[in-house]
Amino acid sequence: MATKLMSWSSIACVFLVGALLQVVYGFDYDVGGDFGWNVPPIPTFFSDWTHNKTFFVGDKLVFQSNSSEFHDVAEPESQTDFDGCVKPGISLSTSSAMLSVLLDSPRRRYFICTIGNHCNAGMKFTVDVFVNPNSALLPPPPPPPSSASSLRFGAVLAAAMTGLLFLVTI
Repeated sequence: MATKLMSWSSIACVFLVGALLQVVYGFDYDVGGDFGWNVPPIPTFFSDWTHNKTFFVGDKLVFQSNSSEFHDVAEPESQTDFDGCVKPGISLSTSSAMLSVLLDSPRRRYFICTIGNHCNAGMKFTVDVFVNPNSALLPPPPPPPSSASSLRFGAVLAAAMTGLLFLVTI
């Protein structure tokens, strides 16, 4: 009986650690979901995509485009520049079909595509980035790993190993 209780405690600990890792390292958002960072079917597509999401410091926006299309990602400095699709001085190319942007501080961020008429067609959105209230409960994170997906894989692997240990002890 004590062994089964200990096994359940171990499983609970693994899931708790997995949840805390998510809080510390943030979440990767694929911009536009399965549609990606492409010219939208309707002008409100990307603002609709952000509508029910809350973005925190440490999250990443992953911009992926169709290989047949060329887009960039630019960050206007103000709401006025965003509304007018004003091209800022620096644009990040997505010619490699993927680009990741870290949300590194709490503030409003603006994103547009400056290629052709893409921005005016609705290829733009804003995100409000917040400090995660749960992050104050945790120690500061170590330097970011090369890939957040490897952390998720590690958490899944740890949970699977705990499950195996549970089955062996039964």
